[in-house]
Amino acid sequence: MLHTRSRASLIHRLSLSIWGLFLALLLLLSALGYLAMRLATDRVVPLVARHTVELRAGASEGLFLQAEQSVVRLQRELLWRLAHADREATLARFDVLFARSPDGLWRLRPELVDAERAPTLYLHEPPRGLEESARLRAVLAYDLLREQGPALAPPFFSAYMDFVEDGLMVYARGVDWGGDAEATATNTGYPTMQGSEPHRNPQRKVFWTPVYFDEQAHTWMVSVIKPLDWEGRWVGTLGHDVSIQTLIDRTAASHEDDGIQMVMSTDGALIAHPQLRERIAAAEGQLNVATLRDPLLEQVHRMIVAAGTDSGAGRTPDGSQWVAWSKIHGPGWYQVYLLPQARVNHLLDLGLAALFCIGIFGLLPAMWLLRRRVRRLVAVPLKRLTQAVDELGQGLEPKPIAMGGNDELGRLADAFDDMVEELVQQRALQFAHAQALQTEVEERRQFMNRLEQERARLLALLGAMDLGIVFVGRENRVTYCNAAFRSMWTLPADTALVGRSTQEGMDATKHLMADPESVVAHLRDAVTHPDQPRHFEIELLDGRTLLHNSYPVRDAHGQFIGRLWVQEDVTRKRQTAEQLVRLAEHDPLTGLYNRRRFEDDLARFFHDAERTPDQAALLFFDLDEFKYINDTFGHRAGDSVLDRVSVEVRALIRSDDTLFRLGGDEFSVLMPHASLDDAQHLAERIVRRISQTPLHMHEETVRLTTSLGIAHFPTHADNAEDLVAHADAAMYQAKHTGKNRWNAYRPDRDSSREMATRLAWNDRIAQALESNLLRLHFQGVYRAGNGHLAHLEALIRMEDEANPGQLIMPAQFIDHAEKSGKILEIDRWVIHESIRLLATHPHLPAMAINISGRSFDDPELPAYIGAQLQQQHVSPRRLLVELTETSAVTDMGDAARFIAALRRTGCAICLDDFGTGFSSFAYLKHLQADILKIDGMFIRDLALERDNQVFVRAIIEVARGMGKQTVAEFVEDGRTLLMLREMGVDMVQGYHLDRPKADHPAFRKTVAGAPG
Repeated sequence: MLHTRSRASLIHRLSLSIWGLFLALLLLLSALGYLAMRLATDRVVPLVARHTVELRAGASEGLFLQAEQSVVRLQRELLWRLAHADREATLARFDVLFARSPDGLWRLRPELVDAERAPTLYLHEPPRGLEESARLRAVLAYDLLREQGPALAPPFFSAYMDFVEDGLMVYARGVDWGGDAEATATNTGYPTMQGSEPHRNPQRKVFWTPVYFDEQAHTWMVSVIKPLDWEGRWVGTLGHDVSIQTLIDRTAASHEDDGIQMVMSTDGALIAHPQLRERIAAAEGQLNVATLRDPLLEQVHRMIVAAGTDSGAGRTPDGSQWVAWSKIHGPGWYQVYLLPQARVNHLLDLGLAALFCIGIFGLLPAMWLLRRRVRRLVAVPLKRLTQAVDELGQGLEPKPIAMGGNDELGRLADAFDDMVEELVQQRALQFAHAQALQTEVEERRQFMNRLEQERARLLALLGAMDLGIVFVGRENRVTYCNAAFRSMWTLPADTALVGRSTQEGMDATKHLMADPESVVAHLRDAVTHPDQPRHFEIELLDGRTLLHNSYPVRDAHGQFIGRLWVQEDVTRKRQTAEQLVRLAEHDPLTGLYNRRRFEDDLARFFHDAERTPDQAALLFFDLDEFKYINDTFGHRAGDSVLDRVSVEVRALIRSDDTLFRLGGDEFSVLMPHASLDDAQHLAERIVRRISQTPLHMHEETVRLTTSLGIAHFPTHADNAEDLVAHADAAMYQAKHTGKNRWNAYRPDRDSSREMATRLAWNDRIAQALESNLLRLHFQGVYRAGNGHLAHLEALIRMEDEANPGQLIMPAQFIDHAEKSGKILEIDRWVIHESIRLLATHPHLPAMAINISGRSFDDPELPAYIGAQLQQQHVSPRRLLVELTETSAVTDMGDAARFIAALRRTGCAICLDDFGTGFSSFAYLKHLQADILKIDGMFIRDLALERDNQVFVRAIIEVARGMGKQTVAEFVEDGRTLLMLREMGVDMVQGYHLDRPKADHPAFRKTVAGAPG
């Protein structure tokens, strides 16, 4: 108990001592702070007051200085004009401008009065009449103030000129001074005139009038005057009236508590004072300080006069006020600021109170910190030491005290901690050893569990792979084999491979290999060089190809522990790749190389010719009247003819020559290392062979002829583009000179006949559009599943004007229409006519129309389609727009934008001739079509061509996966129709189902179903 009371008393006395010390410091700091603020105030207040009054004076004097400069400039301008004026013209103009009023005053003629833009005048007639000088000044002053008065009026109230003849020319916006002046009006006694008299102002300086109150403007003003001397005598003044109402109002706005703002002249007249406004007004702006008998104002005036400076600051002799003044240049007034000393003392008292409060709030945290400090240094260490002794006495393990100090309590705590540490050290070591053993056991158990899980996952992964996986150990024995490896080598399930050597595995599988010795050599080389990966192919007797990859396997220390075999059956991939390459480079009908391969071979030849100059020949030929075969006997007969021609020509060319089918009935032969004679010899044989080949079609025998053109490199062209163009031109030269012949390129005949033909066709197409000779035929498109009519396709025809009733097929005029641009008019005619028929026959199913690739350049066509549908009240879903894939792919950007615009009209989109492009599937994501029409070249021989079946099936599967429908065209027999149904095509079209006709049965109420 005694110890506790003593400790409390010590802390209490220590706290009281510190409290007394802080209170003494607080009082001392407050006194010093007040003294410092008092000294600072005596320095800062005059500086701040002087700066404030200088700013106010500077703001006020700007207008006055501007007015002085303005009247000086006006005087110089008027004198210059008087010196250079045409006296006779000016005097004559006086009578035009001014007239004498009945009251005897000269004024501006009434019709010329414009108070907003021009000055006005009143001028007395002297007894001897107006002199020439007065007339000249009146005219030129009028012109000067009319020109410059409107610009000067905004800063100044008015601009004017006094006449010594007792008159006034004045401009003040909107005020007719001359018209309002009475006959008694005079300026003789004005301060403006008195201050300008030579004996009163011998130096002819600019001067300011006393302040006066203008009754008409209702404002306080002051005037700045410049005497006007001309021809050696005083003739008048030039001046501005300047309103000082703003200056007076700003001074009146000052508050006594914050100091008084006033304006005083040099001679002691008050211009503005917030408390004496009425007395200043009663004294007509000339209230002198001496008449007020105000001691304060008298002291202020004496201080300003005694200082003799433009600006200054100080305290009045009685010490009651701070005074600051600054001169307002121009009228010579002083801006004065009075700040009561009582206001300053009040602010000092507030500062002392704030300083005392800051000290009080600073003492409280200091006392709190002191209490925490005593508690942390004394009370808490003693408590911790007592608790530790009690815990040790009870057999527990106390926590280290660890005070970390060098005082008595710190040393005592360190000694106690050392003792405790020695007592528990052995027990801690034993416990740590046991814990380490337990941790090691647990870690090994978790590691084994993770290892087992990883092994299970690895085995599951390897077992699920379709690659053959084998691990071979360092002794060249199999340690693992998955199910895919057994299946790949057709090994029975009971055949044991794990644990056997690789040689034994080879013995069990070499009967399947086409060349087992080569495989053994590769495996033996892998054993000889274990650190290198190995890759080779294994050909099997059943035609399969296995890709064998062998990789070295090392442990965590980099030691070689075996090899990993990965075997893959690449047979199907190779077959697919070869098939795709063949489809990309070969014509599916004839098996010849296509246009793509033709362009590649031609480019390759010219690339090689750059390094090794050579010669070559290019032959172009097509079948004369081939359209007749297709139109008369059908496309199947036409395909048969093309295939027969390819067989016959292929038998004639050399081994180095290549035959291509470029499209339709167009063929080409590329003859590298051939002279022009070699090409002409081959051309003669081809023309003769085709003309001599009989073709049997529908129990008829037909013989066709061909037109062939030759272009030779370097005789006829030096690059691939010109060589192709000249060969094509030569072919048309042969055709124009009678057909069934060949012709070498002749520049003098190039394109002349072709151009004539094109011009003739352009005229025929234009005449057909004007004379309504275009016709629509319709072919049905049927559901493959049930044979019902899905929609109609509108096909364009043209009636021969020379042979009425005879139709011209589109193949004869569409190409010419596209080249001339007439195709855009044809497209619009087809759109309008199709929508009209849909509107006329509401029961008619949807109708498909073909849009040419040239229409992609017409951004207004989708809007035209939408407008036609709306005008005819036809649902957009009844119109299906077909676009050819080749046209769309040619300009993908325009096609995508065109399709997007069409979709906004609500019409369905069909991509025609799909599959002709090698990357057709890739285009589907860019061309958002609803229906894909598979190109007919894949359909004609579908039952006989396995490659076509694979490609058609792929198109149907991709379209179904993307939510699109498919149409198969050129269905010309029942076997093809059945196969397409099995493949899952949605719609079919062709001669087997329906032939194009103008009076299609669908236009009648009952819609005919498709034949089965």
